[in-house]
Amino acid sequence: MSQYRKIENIKARIIETERLLEMVENHPIMAESLKYKLFELKRELKSFDAESFESKISLLFSGKAIIGSLGIKSSFVSKTIKPFQEMVKTEAALIRFGRVGKRGRAKSGINTNLYLTALPTGSFGIELTQIESEDLFDAQDMTQAMKNVALLINRTSENDETFEEAIENTPKRNLQHLKSFLQEVYEENSMLKMECHDLGIVINEGKVAEAYQRVSKTTDDSEEVFVNGILRGILLDSAKFEIQTISGEKISGFINPDLDEEVLIEFDRLFLNQECKIHLQKHLTEFVTGRSKIDYELQDILHPD
Repeated sequence: MSQYRKIENIKARIIETERLLEMVENHPIMAESLKYKLFELKRELKSFDAESFESKISLLFSGKAIIGSLGIKSSFVSKTIKPFQEMVKTEAALIRFGRVGKRGRAKSGINTNLYLTALPTGSFGIELTQIESEDLFDAQDMTQAMKNVALLINRTSENDETFEEAIENTPKRNLQHLKSFLQEVYEENSMLKMECHDLGIVINEGKVAEAYQRVSKTTDDSEEVFVNGILRGILLDSAKFEIQTISGEKISGFINPDLDEEVLIEFDRLFLNQECKIHLQKHLTEFVTGRSKIDYELQDILHPD
């Protein structure tokens, strides 16, 4: 049972106990018994440490993908797990390397492997868990990454504005993974329920359809551009780069995932703080509201002409 479900269960028991206490408040024995029970429940609720983390998420579905609480299509599971895992992987890298937290910037990579650890029922679904890690902060970062992905999906289902805000700083590849995930859920006419740590989200079938249509109507045009400038940095784990053009403009973005780490290390050795020719893919994303955003993806670095 997820921490979210445990907390919700305790809250429900508190409400029920308070209701019973109101009914028997003048009873000398039952009232005292219920007061003690209420005290214990509230103490148990407070015992959940806000700083504890469980790096697992439950995804529950309905519709054509499942048969009651008996089973779920294996093909559906495989098609939804892959894009979901990729979104978590990208978000975890952004959390670990893209921001500086109270403990400072982490130095080591994060274990983003997820395991299928349970098939929760209610509707029917899957539980994904990060199991093996020697890094004490992996559970914290992975828990937050899972919650961020769940919130991204939820905000996509709300309206155009929240969707655009949610993907403002999301790499282009995550937009594609989001579309792939929602397409599978939509085509099976399924609702989506997500539980992670202290977060619980339910998106009904209609909202899933709206989310998928919203992502599908988002267009992406790309063009290759070559920029003469100076390489300011490459971050291997977060897959991000920064350059400065000859005119002084700073451009940052994500690195093509097809570029091997050895190639990126060589780029850093040859071109860091040196003038070079940078090959970029420029992506123009346009939303149904008329707003747009531009992203850059590093393709290659060459010696200047």
